[in-house]
Amino acid sequence: MPRRGEAARRLGLRAERLTLWLLWIRGWDLVAWRQKLGRWELDLLLSRGPELRLLEVKARRRGAWVGADTALAPDQRLRLQKALRGWLDRVPWPGPISFQRVSWAGWRCRFHPPERWDALGVPR
Repeated sequence: MPRRGEAARRLGLRAERLTLWLLWIRGWDLVAWRQKLGRWELDLLLSRGPELRLLEVKARRRGAWVGADTALAPDQRLRLQKALRGWLDRVPWPGPISFQRVSWAGWRCRFHPPERWDALGVPR
């Protein structure tokens, strides 16, 4: 793997770990981490009470050309929905389902507002 790719992978892994820790201290429990479904990957699946939340973690170096806030294109969102549907086929979830993006720029973190995905027709 090229050095730049390895550095990006390590940065993403660090951001996922920090996100997991921040949400754990807020009462969220880990359900799945880096769950591979064919060619797709779900970064973090967490639960708190009956709610299941998929988190997509994006990390960029501070001052990067494309910020982590804008790093999720509509086609990527559709792929995440398909991957989550595949996961839910294996592990049915009875409660509400939501999605949230988390952006890291260096050590700065931004939790975007969660979106309800059960209203978008994600089958359960």
